[in-house]
Amino acid sequence: MGSENSFLKEILNSNLSRSQLKFIRYLVLFILVGVFLMLLGDFGSDLSESKVSNQDYEQQQSSSEGGLTLERELEEKLASILSQVQGVGKVAVDVTLDTGSEYIYARDYQQSSQEVKEEDDAGGVRNTVESDDTEEIVVLNKGSGEEALVEKEIRPKIRGVLVVAEGAQNSYIKADLMQAIRRGLGVASHKIVVLPKGR
Repeated sequence: MGSENSFLKEILNSNLSRSQLKFIRYLVLFILVGVFLMLLGDFGSDLSESKVSNQDYEQQQSSSEGGLTLERELEEKLASILSQVQGVGKVAVDVTLDTGSEYIYARDYQQSSQEVKEEDDAGGVRNTVESDDTEEIVVLNKGSGEEALVEKEIRPKIRGVLVVAEGAQNSYIKADLMQAIRRGLGVASHKIVVLPKGR
């Protein structure tokens, strides 16, 4: 390694003039500074992107957790009710929703109109009507920030229901479970599957 380093020094010193060596040193220095600035710029953008993506992730998590909470709530309630049906033992339920909840936000509508009548010296009359309609989402100030006022929450539609129950091998019990799910959740029969629980 040492011999290679001295070899390079000999070639650079012997074949290049002092002005050429000075030029090469400055060129290498500028290249190193440029690479350093590019790396520094990429590092800064990565930090800001990660902050934004973390905020997006947290918002998605909170909205998807709301959907999961609703699914879990439906599953637990349905399992509790179905396990009370005569001839049914342990029950496992899986409810799948189409999407998360949709929210309709309260809006503040403001309308104003102004009518102006102008008469000129010749006796002509000109009427001008100006109207201004504005619509804004109502925002409430909370301790930690601002939050839009939710006027209505639209719960998601149920995509499907899967029930695995002890005793479902009996066709009468299976029919009772299907009817309970159909009536209780308002789900069409083709979206419900009831299977017997294995031992």
